[in-house]
Amino acid sequence: MTDWTAIKYETLKWESTGDLQHLSRSSRKKILSTYQSSLPNLISDKNVILPAELDVALSDLMLNLARFDLLQSQKDFSFPAILLRSESAASSQIENLTSASKNIALAELSAKAPQNAQLIAGNIAAMRTAIETPERLSISTILKIHEVLMAPSPHSLAGSFRNQAVWIGGQSYSPHEAIFVPPHHSHIDYYMRDLIAYANRIDVNPLVKAAIIHAQFETIHPFVDGNGRTGRSLIHKSLKDDGALQTITLPLSAGLLNTTNEYMDSLKSFQNGNPLPIIQQLFRALELSLLVAKNASRKISLIIERWEALIDEKKTSSIWKFLHYLVEQPVVNSAYISDKLDISIRGANKLINRAIEYGILRPTGTERRGIFYQSAEILSVLDEIPDLSILRRN
Repeated sequence: MTDWTAIKYETLKWESTGDLQHLSRSSRKKILSTYQSSLPNLISDKNVILPAELDVALSDLMLNLARFDLLQSQKDFSFPAILLRSESAASSQIENLTSASKNIALAELSAKAPQNAQLIAGNIAAMRTAIETPERLSISTILKIHEVLMAPSPHSLAGSFRNQAVWIGGQSYSPHEAIFVPPHHSHIDYYMRDLIAYANRIDVNPLVKAAIIHAQFETIHPFVDGNGRTGRSLIHKSLKDDGALQTITLPLSAGLLNTTNEYMDSLKSFQNGNPLPIIQQLFRALELSLLVAKNASRKISLIIERWEALIDEKKTSSIWKFLHYLVEQPVVNSAYISDKLDISIRGANKLINRAIEYGILRPTGTERRGIFYQSAEILSVLDEIPDLSILRRN
């Protein structure tokens, strides 16, 4: 790792904006006429020499990921949809955005859902955009992911690189007490092109590449808001591009939630010239998320088996497909079912009533918010995935 060095800094002029008269005299004294802005390393030609033990462990993990990925692709129901939803929720939780799984699912059907749930639903849509975009990672893809992510936040320059200074930690009125100041916005395009060049290399271990892309993206911090969630979606995009995962999106953010402080420290280590900690963090997060995903897959399979044992109808009945759609979308209404199964609203209502009789669904919502129907069993599995107490027991 001799070619990895700590990032450098440049001195830039600082001009305060807004009225600072409300600040104390000591606070105003800390606001200087210049500040230090980072100049990250270029990474397109960088390599990481892994310790032998980690190198073997990464190879073993990739084999286990591939096996699990293949098994999920053979299921009749969309278990990848469960994992995508849980990963988006966990990634949002790292940014202190939390909401019940029921509200998140509701937000995908109704604009009347709570604001946090709408923001997390935006993360689900962004994650889906990341992994379903067929072209390899590019600047235009990253801008599109961010645009989708921030759609529920209209004042966030969605889909555009920042045109102003940002900083992490410290005070809102100046960068002088910040923990880290990303590069000046005039450098963003330069650094992002270098990141894309690294992403297109074919001689790098996919897990190493995903970790480095994520850490470099967070160092560049190209957006005003949404950098953390966008950056974690790039991990999944990179793993998909390199064939490490074809079908599923593991809840790796749930793994990162288990060691949030170590995750943040690993990003600082990367900026200080040591990429190994972020690679180790991604390895551990993927390892744990695989364990969590296997457990969730087993539980969902048991739920589906129990439902199928309850139903005494012809195999040609729409209710069999309906069961599988509940895994993908555990809160539904008649309009959603009508669209998915290409049946009338009346037919959808009949189907929902039969599911209620079987105990598969129960009504939720109000006249003001709209009437919806939920699968409490599927939602329970979703709520467990980012649960820190369960993760730590695992």
